[in-house]
Amino acid sequence: MSDMKNSQKLSYLLRLLWNNPIFGDSYPPVVYESSTLLQIKTIHADFVTKFRKILAEGMPHASLLELDETMNQIAPKSVAFCAAIAAGEIQDTDRLCNAAVAIAISYWADQTMDRGDEAMLAAVRHINNEIQKGEPCTQPVSRQISSYLSALRQIKRLAGEINDHPEDLPYMLRAICVDVLSNQAHVRDLSRQYLITGGVSKYWDNHTEEIVRTVIANSGLMSAVTAVYIIYRYYQPDIPSLADIYQHPELSRLIAGPFNGAVRIFDDLGDRQIDLGQNPQWGIFNINLFNQPNAELLEGFIRSSGIEDAAQRDALMESFMRADAPGRMHVTKTYIHLLREKFESLPEGLLQKYAVFLDLCKRTLEAGLVNSLGDILLTEDKGFLMGESEILELVTPGISADFSAKPAAGSQGTGDS
Repeated sequence: MSDMKNSQKLSYLLRLLWNNPIFGDSYPPVVYESSTLLQIKTIHADFVTKFRKILAEGMPHASLLELDETMNQIAPKSVAFCAAIAAGEIQDTDRLCNAAVAIAISYWADQTMDRGDEAMLAAVRHINNEIQKGEPCTQPVSRQISSYLSALRQIKRLAGEINDHPEDLPYMLRAICVDVLSNQAHVRDLSRQYLITGGVSKYWDNHTEEIVRTVIANSGLMSAVTAVYIIYRYYQPDIPSLADIYQHPELSRLIAGPFNGAVRIFDDLGDRQIDLGQNPQWGIFNINLFNQPNAELLEGFIRSSGIEDAAQRDALMESFMRADAPGRMHVTKTYIHLLREKFESLPEGLLQKYAVFLDLCKRTLEAGLVNSLGDILLTEDKGFLMGESEILELVTPGISADFSAKPAAGSQGTGDS
């Protein structure tokens, strides 16, 4: 992230985010870009030390070059996310750093599974069991699985150092280790079975409901939100606990349906070329809503993500089946509209009581949309990038395709530049 070109791109992505591309009011009226970038730089220095140690523990046979490559792929978005979402409201760089490292470990595990690493799949299953049942893995495992487990267990340590309140800590661990990593491991299994069967109709008959449930649950929204929210809770103990939030019927429905569904759409939009599995450097085949337009799968997903209007469902099905840029644009815009509609319909009392949590949800949902572009920008894959102009149009209509240039100063919604 010290590289000037990446620094310019990061600044550009942050401006896109702070321009409130979905809601228009997620961030304070003025977000001071230079002070936030300075905070990112401060966090990054500590992050590198902490995360490199964990990576070395989890990848004991990796070369220095391999560790550097992994660090460079994961560090920018992990560090930038925590500081950007907090938007200057949290000054505690140590806790923000710990949240960034915890998120980075989950990114690393997810990325490693996506590249076909069976040992990581096994390690994630063990961690899921430890979190769910509170019982450490005692059965014999390979050295590689043991190394991965040691690294994954650092998530619990880091979360405890952020805020170990019993009404918060278990829910953050569940969000990262169970909702995201365990479900992603299950998606890997389902994707492998798809390839083995060739995606025949019997496969969909047997697995459609399971796929829908899993791809929505592993959106990653709550893993990101909870990691930052518990810092707010540390300094504002009177705001609702995560236990309260998870047990609230209306909030639970929003998270499980529209929120997770929209993030899945944003994520699959940005990852659809990677998920084809044509470039092993980035990932092997993964089921993607835009790449496997099966009617049963899409109908189940649309229903589960909170689209209630029959005409809207039909239009979404038609757009998915088109498998072209206008179709993808319509799908994504529909989910953006859904998010706005759901927030606008929330009762005033709920908006006030859960204001911090809902603001962080808004910011993370917007980050999901911007992140569908961010990974591509930071990798500098020009060929891949040119195929993603539709994402740019969603985030900021009419933007130039000159991605290497430094963004113009004075973006709306930012302070100093």
